[in-house]
Amino acid sequence: MSDAVAEIRALEDRRYAATVAGDLTELGQLFAATCVYTHSNGSIDTKTSYFESLSSGRLRYRSMERLEENITVYDATAVVSARVRLEITPGGADRTIIGQATITWARTADGWKFVAWQSTPLPA
Repeated sequence: MSDAVAEIRALEDRRYAATVAGDLTELGQLFAATCVYTHSNGSIDTKTSYFESLSSGRLRYRSMERLEENITVYDATAVVSARVRLEITPGGADRTIIGQATITWARTADGWKFVAWQSTPLPA
């Protein structure tokens, strides 16, 4: 495993843990200002709107798990393809989502930043 792949895996571990903990300070260090978060239902959040959903409690992650994962690093971009299991509470209703996610990280002057999430639910 390359150093960059190991670094991205560790950043993903931090992001998953911070999301479940609702740690916006940690997430703020990981997210790029221009992050685009596309949910499995097709709704799209910016960094600001995503953080507002988390801080208000409109969206809560009870657990996040990567069931399978492949990380490919291309110079200053890393693409993570992962099958995920998300235990979420959007709008007060508990849901479990098994899906396929594509996650993008970009190497910036401030280190690697999380720039995009796109997930698609898988059939049960």
